[in-house]
Amino acid sequence: MEVQQPSSGSPPPAPAPKSRRGLWAVLAVIVIVVVVLVAAVLAGLFNPPPTKVTTLVIGTVLSKTGNLRAYGTDNENGTQMAVDEINAAGGVLGNPVQIYHQDDATDPITARSVTGTLIAQNHVAAIVGATGSGQCSTVEPVAANNSVVEISASCTSPKFSNQSITGGWFFRTAPSDALQGVVAAYYAYHNLSVRRAAVIGINNAYGTGLAGVFASTFKSLGGVITDDPPRIVNEIGSGATDYTTDLQAVLNIANPPQLLYFVAYPPDGVVLMTDWWQGLGANPGWANINYTFSEGLYDSQFINPLVTAGVNVSAFQGTAPSAYGGLYGPQYVAWQSNYSAKYHRTPTLFTSNAYDAVYLIALAAEKAGDASGPSIKANLRTVANGPGVAIYPGDWAAALTAIGNGQGVNYEGASGSLNLNANGDPTSGYIVWGVNRTNALTINHIFPESLVISLVTQYGSASLTVQSLPVPTTLPNFIHLQVAVDARIWRN
Repeated sequence: MEVQQPSSGSPPPAPAPKSRRGLWAVLAVIVIVVVVLVAAVLAGLFNPPPTKVTTLVIGTVLSKTGNLRAYGTDNENGTQMAVDEINAAGGVLGNPVQIYHQDDATDPITARSVTGTLIAQNHVAAIVGATGSGQCSTVEPVAANNSVVEISASCTSPKFSNQSITGGWFFRTAPSDALQGVVAAYYAYHNLSVRRAAVIGINNAYGTGLAGVFASTFKSLGGVITDDPPRIVNEIGSGATDYTTDLQAVLNIANPPQLLYFVAYPPDGVVLMTDWWQGLGANPGWANINYTFSEGLYDSQFINPLVTAGVNVSAFQGTAPSAYGGLYGPQYVAWQSNYSAKYHRTPTLFTSNAYDAVYLIALAAEKAGDASGPSIKANLRTVANGPGVAIYPGDWAAALTAIGNGQGVNYEGASGSLNLNANGDPTSGYIVWGVNRTNALTINHIFPESLVISLVTQYGSASLTVQSLPVPTTLPNFIHLQVAVDARIWRN
């Protein structure tokens, strides 16, 4: 359609009043200004600086029910004990620390769900947990995606030593099994002169991770893994009821292994070694193999049922971080006494690790002057590694003084020094444990922390000789008592 022109006889339209033209000009300017301001706001040019968080809120995701229920309550007590001490001495940033507890039921799906609850409803900046590596695997992405720090006291799978997975939001106060696998492989190759080994691991992050580290390190030393890759089996209660077929597949071969390294928990270990014992008659060669276990089986719940069933456990041995063997940090004795006085029970081993996790979180927030997740993350290694004033368990008043004076701090925890590397992992010494004449768990050899660091750094060199040191005679009596009589330890 064409626009019709006015006829020549028609008068021209009257001009718009000057006042109306001025109004349109003003409106145009306003529109331009609004558009510019909106663009600036969307670009963040006029956003106010973020308000600092002055109340530290911590959550826990621990196994108070399920397979790891024996340790969840003590771990929760450890975190609560730390919060109570900190609040009694002035709190963090002048305010009491808030803590909210959740039970993951030793279930990865539940762990993920309760993590969401802590973040959405309680607005936590940090989470202590989970208890098992399978649960940590589901907590970690939820925490990281919401800029929440996670510190585990017991998840030891090597998979978490990878910032491409964790984004740097995951830390732990128990060492990675990347250390244990190297120590176990070196011990088997050098001290036991084993050249052919087999590995069986349970089908979770812990079992597959540690089995893989042992196998790769043993091969790098020149050894042979006879069933490569390691054989992965279901856990008891998660589809497995018998391991006889697995033992036959791994051990009944033309050139059998000299050693079997088994990564598991007590229920799995009891079944596998009961099957081994009952199968000796039909498989006499099984008696000639060295059976070596991970720290998950350094537990009376593994040894005692076998002894009751008549199984000969005298040759059993395994590896474990030295703290699990009773070789705690120098602060542990006093801390254990305080814990027992508060809760009228002996702490399980991961309890001190959970306690230390809270102290590290609180120190990081106080040091940053901000209790948000990103600020805690940015300062955790600073307060764990120093340099600065040494801060010990129960020493919160000293921490406030040092930080208030502008000094650095270096936390020396109940579970050890807790110097964290770039992946958020502490280092550790290790033990080789065995069983004595009374069928109690004992410590046979010690690998000092300095040696472990050297081995992990240089594990590709088969020329290294592993040192084994006798147990020092200066160990306090409570260590021998706990290891020999009350070794109620579940490692993950």
